[in-house]
Amino acid sequence: MSTGNDIMSTGTAEADTAVETELDDARWAVIERRDSAAISLFIYGVRTTGVFCRPGCPARTPLRSNIEFFGACDEAKAAGYRACKRCRPTEATTADPSVATIADICRRLECHGEAPTVAALAGDVGWSARHLSRTFKSVTGVTPAAYGRSVRADRARRSLVAGSEVTNAAFDAGFGSLRAFYEHGASRLGMTPGVLRDGASATTIGYAIAPCALGVVQVAATARGVCSVRLGHEDEVESMRSALIDEHPQAEVIEDPDGLAELVSLVVELAAGRPSAAVDLPLDVQGTAFQVAVWEALRSLPTGDVASYGDIARSLGRPSAHRAVANACAANKVALIVPCHRVIRADGKPGGYRWGADRKTRLLAAEAG
Repeated sequence: MSTGNDIMSTGTAEADTAVETELDDARWAVIERRDSAAISLFIYGVRTTGVFCRPGCPARTPLRSNIEFFGACDEAKAAGYRACKRCRPTEATTADPSVATIADICRRLECHGEAPTVAALAGDVGWSARHLSRTFKSVTGVTPAAYGRSVRADRARRSLVAGSEVTNAAFDAGFGSLRAFYEHGASRLGMTPGVLRDGASATTIGYAIAPCALGVVQVAATARGVCSVRLGHEDEVESMRSALIDEHPQAEVIEDPDGLAELVSLVVELAAGRPSAAVDLPLDVQGTAFQVAVWEALRSLPTGDVASYGDIARSLGRPSAHRAVANACAANKVALIVPCHRVIRADGKPGGYRWGADRKTRLLAAEAG
């Protein structure tokens, strides 16, 4: 399959991206540390198993790329998931009173229509607005305003995927105007609202899956360039295929191992920690202007080199944007080719990785060698 243009960019500034993805980052951190204190705050579905769990579930922690967040059990059931038999998320639980109050506020913010103000929420629960804001961020990891914007953006995304017109999706999700949607919701979609609604129609995506040093790798490309590189385990091959199709419901997704053989070979070299010509391949991925800048900066990092989130932010002339850099790494859809595994914490520790901390450690060790 031929490849074409370089990374394409759509969206808004990095400030909105940081706000809109911060909630998912906070929820993922809760799952990683198995924090049962957040047991009533959200539910997450695991695409590979078809079950939904609550924070603190004793089952094996899934890959971040295989989870989907929900506010409540009913939402997860409506999406086709069934309750986990280990953590039993549908059964009543006892939570800290403050956490229970914040959970109730979360449910209110998830309701359709414009979100209530912090002052109104505080008055309803008998707290001061300052105390509510401070407690809410301490428990959820984000402010009430950011939480509301995030859930409205998710609602709009699901509506667009279902085929709704952009205007209807924006207003039905609770955005007061199209301007508010494009300023605070569209940047979370990963592509323009119109393209998302159309499900990448009229696009042909070829893919191939092959074993590699990190398990298995799935490489997908359009005529313009590589659009997806996923890492997984051998028992996740079917779920990797399904995830690719689900992301492009109206595209023609075909398995093309022969046409992509050379490309896959280059990516397999990268998975083994060896330099490869794949780093110069054209890509067909979408992101905000800042995300694209981060991805290009990562592609310029030589094999064996690492940089902190702050290093990347400073190299782009935005020294305070380290959070937005981390969010751009989490949004990267082409693992290895855009080497977000080479970005580490300021203290020298590897930090998190969308495809698993163990893979990140092994990659860095192989590249250093």
